[in-house]
Amino acid sequence: SVRRCPAAVLASKLPIDVLVLNAAVAPGTQQTAPRRTSDGFEETIGVNHLGHFLLTALLLPAIAPQPARPPPRIVVTASEVHNPEEPGGQVGSKATLGDLAGLRAALAGGGKFEMVDGGAFDADKAYKDSKLCNMLFMAELDRRLQRTGRGVSVNAFSPGLITRTGLFRNQRPLFVAAFDFVANNIARFAETPEYGGGCIDFMATSAELESQHGVFYSDYPPGKHTLVRRVPSAEARDEAKAAELWRLSERLVGLA
Repeated sequence: SVRRCPAAVLASKLPIDVLVLNAAVAPGTQQTAPRRTSDGFEETIGVNHLGHFLLTALLLPAIAPQPARPPPRIVVTASEVHNPEEPGGQVGSKATLGDLAGLRAALAGGGKFEMVDGGAFDADKAYKDSKLCNMLFMAELDRRLQRTGRGVSVNAFSPGLITRTGLFRNQRPLFVAAFDFVANNIARFAETPEYGGGCIDFMATSAELESQHGVFYSDYPPGKHTLVRRVPSAEARDEAKAAELWRLSERLVGLA
């Protein structure tokens, strides 16, 4: 389906003004073994990173400035959990991709991996790692597009914790109900789906971002309905790692 969609879009000859990469899955915390995509990738990284990587690469021919239209934008939905120094990233396992050993091993052994860093499967970490991949992908894609002078901006954002979407579908229903009640009614650090949609609208259309690229906006303070520019984690700012993740991702999805 990732390949069919770009083929249909390109066949239509219509330009893309804004590409929003928002699809995501999160494994249940009780999950002890990875689920896999039809290509054999660990599902979280396969959907949240590699799927977006391939989709964007195939759609790029349709993403270019057009007369009398605003410059095109690519928007990546990320999360503060990519950052182990932020509250969401401090709880449970911490995001880190290490030296990308899992992806290297996958290329050497048929495409299967459990974790990007080569470790044993960890459901909590898998989601956080996927969001770190999103941040590195955003930064590297923006650098590449800026070097070519293509006139396309790439930015990322975190809408905050939103419990009332399908993202939690793999969690135990009782846990979801309890967590939803606490996050929304007691601790009040969660956001609403409507606010999340507003964040996408801002990132896709706001004049404030017309001259910005390669930046990260986040719901901060959590639950206060404010989207502000924030500094990504140190690992998310590692340009060498971003370039290597790009190279490995190209090979995994068959673009190199």
